[in-house]
Amino acid sequence: MSCNLKIEKGILFVLFGAFIISFSPVMVSVSDLQPTVSAFYRVFIGSIFLLAMVLVNRQRYTNAFIVNPYLIFAGIFFALDLWFWHRSILYIGPGMATLIVNFQIFIIPLLSFFVFSITPNRYQMIAILLGITGLYLTMSYGDSISHENIRLGFIFGILTAFAYSAYILSLKKNNIEDEAESSPVTSLLYVSIISALILFMVINYEGVSLGMNGPNNLYSMLGYGIICHVFGWYMIILGLKTVTATTAGIMLISQPIFSLIWDYLFFSRITTSIEIIGISMVIIAMIICVSAERYEQIRDSN
Repeated sequence: MSCNLKIEKGILFVLFGAFIISFSPVMVSVSDLQPTVSAFYRVFIGSIFLLAMVLVNRQRYTNAFIVNPYLIFAGIFFALDLWFWHRSILYIGPGMATLIVNFQIFIIPLLSFFVFSITPNRYQMIAILLGITGLYLTMSYGDSISHENIRLGFIFGILTAFAYSAYILSLKKNNIEDEAESSPVTSLLYVSIISALILFMVINYEGVSLGMNGPNNLYSMLGYGIICHVFGWYMIILGLKTVTATTAGIMLISQPIFSLIWDYLFFSRITTSIEIIGISMVIIAMIICVSAERYEQIRDSN
């Protein structure tokens, strides 16, 4: 397979994964579970589904019990990401919390420099600045902020961005150092199990009930855990095999854009002209990033 085709497939995988994960707010919105509980059920149900896949197809997943240490880090960072993220939403609302979390497009290139010795090229830097500006416009300037706890909400938001960035980089590092070439299914299985264990301990500490309280919550959590978590992150992990962490980070800012569209379609959200401009800027940023990734790969292969 040619270098260009691999890059294009990887980018499409990440983009499609972001598309699937963007349904997460819809699944959570139709339930009335406590934030940590819904986060737990996401990874717990995902773990059961993934484990069933591995057991049914044992011959296909011959390396299922080989665990790279970076998967353990990924599981820890993903649990932290979910916990910080929900706390940020409680204090400053989903709009501004989403904006702050996507500062990962600044953090990932910075951490990539120290982890992989990769410096973003000028086109990627332009894409990063354009993307975060577009996302800011899309989130309506964060008008859902509660002024009483702004500082705490921002702290949780920044911690989420760092945890999310560390999660993406851990997955990328696992792909590079995974000599057994494990399937994304087994990689996601271990991430999900570790995250579920951590969130379960947090729930016990918080003293929150794990009760589903009706079939509506059960169905929404099944969709959240299987469709959004398993299939979404499977595609993203698959894409990370051929694209850089920086490119993946920029492509992943399409997730809140997709979520905004579902808000408009399913919950009658009014979309302003400024938000449309912001969406257009994010799309342009992703196009620039895709072109930059292709150029870098071609240059390195010559």
